Amino acid sequence: RRLNLHILFTRPELDSVYLAKKFIQLGHQVSIFPVLNIVKKNIININFSTYHSVVFTSSNAVLCLDQEGSSSIRCYCVGSATAEQARKKGFTDIVTAGGDYQQLKEIILNLSNKTDGKFLYLRGEYISNDLEKDLTDEGYQVDSFVNYTTFPNPDFDQQTLQIFKDQNIDLIFIYSKRSAEHLLKLIFNNQLESKCNLIQLRCISENVFHPLQKVKWKNIKIFSPGNEEFSLD
Repeated sequence: RRLNLHILFTRPELDSVYLAKKFIQLGHQVSIFPVLNIVKKNIININFSTYHSVVFTSSNAVLCLDQEGSSSIRCYCVGSATAEQARKKGFTDIVTAGGDYQQLKEIILNLSNKTDGKFLYLRGEYISNDLEKDLTDEGYQVDSFVNYTTFPNPDFDQQTLQIFKDQNIDLIFIYSKRSAEHLLKLIFNNQLESKCNLIQLRCISENVFHPLQKVKWKNIKIFSPGNEEFSLD
């Protein structure tokens, strides 16, 4: 495995910073450019005592929570960055999956019973997986609230644009179809297609890769969130 890769993370700042630390410790160089920006939505004050469990599939949903969490409610988190934020909000009974949605869903189904009580799902406006539907289909009661949305960053910042132009990026991680579509737009807007020939692309699914196949990449791999470091080869 080659060390000293220059890796570009495209997730919102918080998720990227968490991953960046891990990769810097492994000896890589890291740049962060959030393709999508997070905007908090105001939602009603939540009475946590009416719920048995709360689910977060993103750390942004925790960050955009306007109130303290509750130590009496079980809190399911998709990964460790999300769990860390949940702890800071005051949740103590935290169950953490390895960063993968399917794994999170399996854990919920294994550890809870549909008769335990109602689930609260706090989430972003745009989702890749419909947890509310998945749990409801299994007979669970779920209240779903959107407490943040995302909007595309209008353009690369100077630093990111420069590392593209200088062909100074070895590898890019992409986590959602929406960010893939917008990244493609920014690449075309800045006439950077030819600069991508030397870049390795890592996408969370085939569906996420789909928009980016209009560009010729050095190579493409699908990775599992939480296992990013194993997808560098």
